[in-house]
Amino acid sequence: MQNFKQIHIFSLWLLASLALFSCSKDDDENETPGTTVNIEDGRIAFEVSGFENTFMEGDVVYYLNNQYDIKYFQIADNEAITHNDAMWHITFEQNSNNEIALPEPGEYPIVQGLTDTYDQTSFNATISAWTNVMTETGTTFGGNNGAVTGTLTIVSNTDEIVKGTFSFEAFSSEGEKITVTNGQFAAPKNTW
Repeated sequence: MQNFKQIHIFSLWLLASLALFSCSKDDDENETPGTTVNIEDGRIAFEVSGFENTFMEGDVVYYLNNQYDIKYFQIADNEAITHNDAMWHITFEQNSNNEIALPEPGEYPIVQGLTDTYDQTSFNATISAWTNVMTETGTTFGGNNGAVTGTLTIVSNTDEIVKGTFSFEAFSSEGEKITVTNGQFAAPKNTW
């Protein structure tokens, strides 16, 4: 009888352990799609298709400036991402006449034109592929140049780092289209 109790207790312990460890499987599966940021701090990554078909990754920072008449919050690559003899730049921006703060976590629409971001409920996105930075020779999509639609999700923010995800479609002033998907960033505050 003693052995039976020990075997029974051991069996219950074994079943409980198996149940516990089987539940500790990757918890990311329970997160909302598009809200996981698993990129190194200081990096931005995204896929582009249409105008170009590739994966891009580079350095990123955020700027928060309340010193001028037009205040702004901006997430931008720190240096150009070089690909196929072009220098790529990507920027997300909000503007304000009043003091501006870090955006709260949540989903924001990406819209055309910087003037459409003054209420800080949306972002403007610009992506450019320039062959000459000095003369801005190349193609610019979105921004004030062409239609842009999509979403940017702020996953978290602190004074030191803003993390998020993004996807959008943008057009150049000539009607060329680019699609940006699976974007994520972990942008530290720019230090002047």
